[in-house]
Amino acid sequence: MGMVAFVLACILVSACDNRSQYERLVARELTTGLRHNSLFLGYALGMSRDSFYDHSWSLNRRGLVMQGPQNQSIQFELPDALPFPATMYFYPDFFEDRVYRMRIRFVYDGWAPWARRLSSDSLKMDVVHLLESWYGDGFFPHRTLRRGMQMESTYVKVDGNRSIEIATFTDKEVRAIVTDLVAEKAREDATD
Repeated sequence: MGMVAFVLACILVSACDNRSQYERLVARELTTGLRHNSLFLGYALGMSRDSFYDHSWSLNRRGLVMQGPQNQSIQFELPDALPFPATMYFYPDFFEDRVYRMRIRFVYDGWAPWARRLSSDSLKMDVVHLLESWYGDGFFPHRTLRRGMQMESTYVKVDGNRSIEIATFTDKEVRAIVTDLVAEKAREDATD
């Protein structure tokens, strides 16, 4: 009888939990205390502003990255990481002079309105696969956003403090945002 009561209690608790799969995952991952700060190219969540700029300058001198359009991002060429040559643009947001979020955009270099295979709809799934190769499996559809007249899912993965969300941004761009959830919470608390 004790086991039946326990199972019923578990079912009742889970039925009363109105949080989304994402919210439950974040709560569970943050309780582990694990820190996942690695990003790509030697960048990391939590790195200081000075370290970020020094590292970017070092990568630029080696010809690995360059200044992005309008000097608003860093540009990194992806000639063979995706099914077609692509470019990645990225730039962080800082809190207390440390990287707490990295905003990333992906674009297929040959994009044109008539090139359906190079549109953001295809690129989004290619980016999901690329980021799974970088960060491991576990991306899942998270929420539905309206883009023009269409509704589409974002994809998300949470590892400890690191959340990665992927969404279509325009017809040709896919955006990924990597966030340190602990630092984001501290930032929100500081602005309240």
